[in-house]
Amino acid sequence: MAEALLEVSDLSRYFTVGNRKTLKAVDGVSMTMRRGETLGLVGESGCGKSTLGRTIIGLYEPTAGTVRFDGANVTAGRYRELALRMQMIFQDPYTSLNPRMKVSDILAEGIDNHRLARSTADRSKRIVDLLESVGLSQEHANRYPHEFSGGQRQRICIARALSVSPDFIIADEPISSLDVSIQAQVVNLLQDLQSEMGLTYLFIAHDMSMVRCISDRIGVMYLGSLVELAPSEDLFAKPLHPYTRALLSAIPIPDPKEERSRRRIMLKGTVHSPIDMPPGCKFALRCECRKDRCLADIPRLREVEPGHFCACHDV
Repeated sequence: MAEALLEVSDLSRYFTVGNRKTLKAVDGVSMTMRRGETLGLVGESGCGKSTLGRTIIGLYEPTAGTVRFDGANVTAGRYRELALRMQMIFQDPYTSLNPRMKVSDILAEGIDNHRLARSTADRSKRIVDLLESVGLSQEHANRYPHEFSGGQRQRICIARALSVSPDFIIADEPISSLDVSIQAQVVNLLQDLQSEMGLTYLFIAHDMSMVRCISDRIGVMYLGSLVELAPSEDLFAKPLHPYTRALLSAIPIPDPKEERSRRRIMLKGTVHSPIDMPPGCKFALRCECRKDRCLADIPRLREVEPGHFCACHDV
């Protein structure tokens, strides 16, 4: 088994909103990622997926908990030191690129800031190599972001993340704003780059089918907490948490007959506000399996089967 590259322990990120109330965007998340794997992270909008990614990489300061990267505690003021090894790809490839900068200057920012090029010629070669690695060419270097399609812009964002030769990349819904045909191309590109460079991915997305395709393991988040974590095929074959089962039941099936006859799990009620959460399980008010204990005690994420973790009193 590959060694652990990232260890997240009881990580929380709270925000103060309104009349000094506390919004628990990420609440006590713990997980470990092995070197070279892809961990998919799924859940409804607002469940804390992106906030977790931004807190891991240091864009948000954690309220509590620790992040250890390759043995180093990066929450102890070491984000700058490890910036070369941890990078992020954002959801919107247009707003994450400076519209006033040419592609060559966008890709050279990390190279220049960290003094990675030995000469001007070396700098130019690095830029061309980055473009070619993501399926673009040298002629694209002198263009501006608005001159590209959405898929091409996301390739530029991937090249920018690769410019400092990282070990770990957080891909925050990198395909959600792209056409379906382009989504597959970007996912295939990420997989090819992973094979070539030994990259480790935290892949955040809504599309369960796409997450299944790219991920070795999948984590399911609900209201700031991990409720299930398992190998990809195990999660799809035997989902344990009621919320995970509801998510999987919503995936469309291409066969019309099977689609019409299958049972959909329709969750009742609304998602509780992450402000002033009630005691007990966060999913209890929407769960058809809830018991009295669920309304009083918070279930902890525990290993139910080898490698399969679930936070549910009924499992």
